Amino acid sequence: MIIEGQVGPRTVQDGGSTELRQSRLGALVTQHAHSKYYEAVSRGKVFTISTAVAGTTVAAANAAPPAAAAATVLSLYNPIGSGVNAVVMRGLLGSVSGTPGIGAFQWCVSWGNRVTATANATTRCNLIGGSSPVCQGFTQTALTGGLVHVNLRPLGVATFAGAIAATTPGLVGIDPVDGDIIVPPGGILTIADAATGTSHVVYGSISWEEVPV
Repeated sequence: MIIEGQVGPRTVQDGGSTELRQSRLGALVTQHAHSKYYEAVSRGKVFTISTAVAGTTVAAANAAPPAAAAATVLSLYNPIGSGVNAVVMRGLLGSVSGTPGIGAFQWCVSWGNRVTATANATTRCNLIGGSSPVCQGFTQTALTGGLVHVNLRPLGVATFAGAIAATTPGLVGIDPVDGDIIVPPGGILTIADAATGTSHVVYGSISWEEVPV
């Protein structure tokens, strides 16, 4: 079977049609057109929530799994009736100062929530100047209307039960979730600590794509 197509790149507007792309030797060209998340970001569907720039002090109520209506280090909430799934792309957590508690930070989840609290986590569209998200971010504020969480899995970040000094290396981790956690309407995804520690200050972020259900 002969496959016909066009040699070389081509720019087409939304709603237009195109042909398969071939090499100069007639081979079918298949490759990433751009970087991994270009399409979703360029469409204004990728967002990030973050803690305060200076970080936040880990409190007893932040421990995994958080209780109903508890305040958390950082939570992503997808409202019931949103019409989208929040497909999580990446989580980040780092330590600033203090002494971490013993144990791993956790991804914790809850579902069937109707949170009535006002979102307060810094939220941005990854397309600079893009639209606002449907989902909401919370940090150290009571998730009024939220239900009890359960532990999902550890977050990939190193911690140890020792005081953090200016020379302490490596206390930051990036968990490349890459879509293996999805927060449906009514769901909450939270970064939670295993133990409070002493004056432990952390910072973090969660990035996700909003995909129509």
